[in-house]
Amino acid sequence: MEIADNKRRHVRLVHRAKVQLSNTSESIVGYTKDISDSGLFVHGVFTQMPQIGDILEVVVLDIHDAIPRSVIVKRVDPDKGIAVEFI
Repeated sequence: MEIADNKRRHVRLVHRAKVQLSNTSESIVGYTKDISDSGLFVHGVFTQMPQIGDILEVVVLDIHDAIPRSVIVKRVDPDKGIAVEFI
């Protein structure tokens, strides 16, 4: 894992993990670009891209019996993915 150079509240670790993101209408599998204590950036394709402020659920699929966490969408990059913050 590499540490991303940034001036954010928490250090971001460059890490690829398989995750499932769900909203009320669909569930997708994507991969993290980076992760921190406060959130993560996920590469993934939704049929309808979530909007800033939407509440989703994320589960890390690489961890056996992982606990789902609620997240809020903070940034949407349509061609890249979404940044979410743990709530």
